[in-house]
Amino acid sequence: MVLDVTARNLAESDPEKQVLFSDQKKYFEIGRDMEGRMRYGAWQIKEIVDLTLQPMETQKEQFLINFDTDVENVEIEAVLTYFVSGKKKDVVYSIKENIAFDID
Repeated sequence: MVLDVTARNLAESDPEKQVLFSDQKKYFEIGRDMEGRMRYGAWQIKEIVDLTLQPMETQKEQFLINFDTDVENVEIEAVLTYFVSGKKKDVVYSIKENIAFDID
């Protein structure tokens, strides 16, 4: 599973300058990496368990995002994608919210 978080300044006319923040968090199936290969190394077991989202559990993530002082409105988008196999994927959850800031 992959969680993508993006913050955009919609007031910016240039699409390349709209993205203020972008980050990604990856969760792996126990015993397999993103390419579907088995991972057996003892030193990898802790990494696999740490990066695995357990069944029927909720994982909360926090991202610290700093904006310039002249940004008045930001669109935050979070998309959780499940990669079934290879490039086959399904969006599990998606949310967009606009946040307005009062600038004095």
